[in-house]
Amino acid sequence: MNYDKPLLAMLIGIIVVIPLEIMGLFFRHLRWITITPGEACSMMFMPEGSWTLGLLALPLVGALAILILYYLTKIIGTDYLPIKGALVGMCTYSFIFTVFGTLSKNHSMLQGTLGNYIFALSSGFAGFLAGILMKKFLFKPSQQVKD
Repeated sequence: MNYDKPLLAMLIGIIVVIPLEIMGLFFRHLRWITITPGEACSMMFMPEGSWTLGLLALPLVGALAILILYYLTKIIGTDYLPIKGALVGMCTYSFIFTVFGTLSKNHSMLQGTLGNYIFALSSGFAGFLAGILMKKFLFKPSQQVKD
């Protein structure tokens, strides 16, 4: 059966942002962070965070990040893919917060030290989960013939 691997990679990216947003809502409820990952992604389009716009923006960011990881595997290989996925997830978090928070002077996106750690760990967890799912569904080990 033929299937579109980049499309499946994007679907994996959409799936892994669900636990990311749930963790964000949990930590915002504890008042450890001020915005959720969805609200942070919505701030790419407008200065104040919107949870409803975040429901559209966060899956888009997740799909694009994992699509980048999928094409990056052609260069860096598929060994240790969950770890590479975690690194891509953390780099995506850093990119969004640096460009749309610090460089555009959006003070709503600035977090304390604990908030930065929470965002880095939760996005790393989402990338790790994406790497596991990609390894399982997109990059199956080849069948080797034993003598």
